[in-house]
Amino acid sequence: MDFHTCKRPQWIFFDLDDTLWDFAANSLQSLEYIYNEYAVIRDKFPSYNRFLEVYHAHNSKMWEEFAKGNVSSDFIKTERWRATLFPDAPVTNPPSECVRINDSYLSKLATFPHTIDGVIPLLEKLVKSKMIGIISNGFADTQYKKLNNSGLWKYISRLIVSDEIGIQKPDTRIFEHTIAETGATGIPVMVGDNPDTDILGALLAGWKAIWYNPANKHFPYSADNMKAKGIDPENYLGSAQDMAEVERLLSESHPVN
Repeated sequence: MDFHTCKRPQWIFFDLDDTLWDFAANSLQSLEYIYNEYAVIRDKFPSYNRFLEVYHAHNSKMWEEFAKGNVSSDFIKTERWRATLFPDAPVTNPPSECVRINDSYLSKLATFPHTIDGVIPLLEKLVKSKMIGIISNGFADTQYKKLNNSGLWKYISRLIVSDEIGIQKPDTRIFEHTIAETGATGIPVMVGDNPDTDILGALLAGWKAIWYNPANKHFPYSADNMKAKGIDPENYLGSAQDMAEVERLLSESHPVN
């Protein structure tokens, strides 16, 4: 199929981290590397597990604030390390070690190739008849490296990164920008692991959405909640615990040839 001559390409869009690329597993390896690499971290946290607990608490908080538009991506890069390692240092003047540790963490992180189980077989099927895009809130340089080092690039036609356009999910403008960039027609489908940034964001933009939900959590928005927000509840295609279930839900919306 020649996608370049297709007048009405069908697109499926995915989040990257923890939907296609196994961020949780890859991040743990990178955090273990920097823990062993930097004495300042071991001095502050003789227990590796305690380091992980504190870091993850601050990092999660920063990304939540980022999704709300309250902080910039550059702020996250230093603040998560300042808050973890140097809580007494001023927010406006973090120690230089924060930059070095963050650069080391991200550089190492992007080298790990692990993808979510079942992702490659699914993409190999989809790419035969669809165009595949990614919409990510991650750091641009790191996201490109992840795609290259994991081999995901061969399946991806377009990567939209909030870091490059200054708009992050769940802002509906990033979904509008994606349509303008790709020429996607009809009602696009978004597959992601975050019920707020990925799923609610896509639904608010009028897209269909599939929640990749391996932990089988309860979806936080009822049909009445969605209607109150101006969302057609039928556009929420459901929750999937694995990629086989993602494929089934996609097939019901966009048949996979």
